[in-house]
Amino acid sequence: METGSSENTALYATLESIADTLHLQDSLMIRFTVTNPTNDTLQFTQYHTPFEGFISNFLTVTDSQGSEISYIGPMAKRVIPPPADTYHTLTPRQSEQVTFDLKKGYKIENPGTYTLQYNAENISGVANGEPLTITVIP
Repeated sequence: METGSSENTALYATLESIADTLHLQDSLMIRFTVTNPTNDTLQFTQYHTPFEGFISNFLTVTDSQGSEISYIGPMAKRVIPPPADTYHTLTPRQSEQVTFDLKKGYKIENPGTYTLQYNAENISGVANGEPLTITVIP
C-alpha cells in the first residue's frame, strides 16, 4: 500500500529461474523480485511471499497437464493486520529480491514442465505478475 494509504499499489512480482538448466536431483532455485515502477514510495508485507520463507502457499504450481502440485511446507497463522516490522519499503523505481528452492515448498518429484504463478496479491499487496514456466530434466 502507498505509505499512509490503503489503496492498491502498482508493486508487482517477477519470478525467474536462477539456472538455465534445472535438474530434478538438484535444488530448483527461483528468484522472486518485487518492483516499484512508480514515482511513489510504496510498501508491501512479507506475509505470503518468499521474503518470510516457506510458511505459506504463495505460489500456484501446475504441471504440463494443468494438475496442481501439492504444497508441502508449513502454514503459519499470522496477526492481521500485519505488524509494521513485516513491511518492506520500496522507493521509486526500486526492486527487492530473494531466492528460494522451489522443492522446499512444493512436491516436485518428476521431470517435466511446470508453471509457477505468484498467488498472494490480496495479502501482500504485490500484484501477481506473469507466470514462469520451467523445465525440469532428469
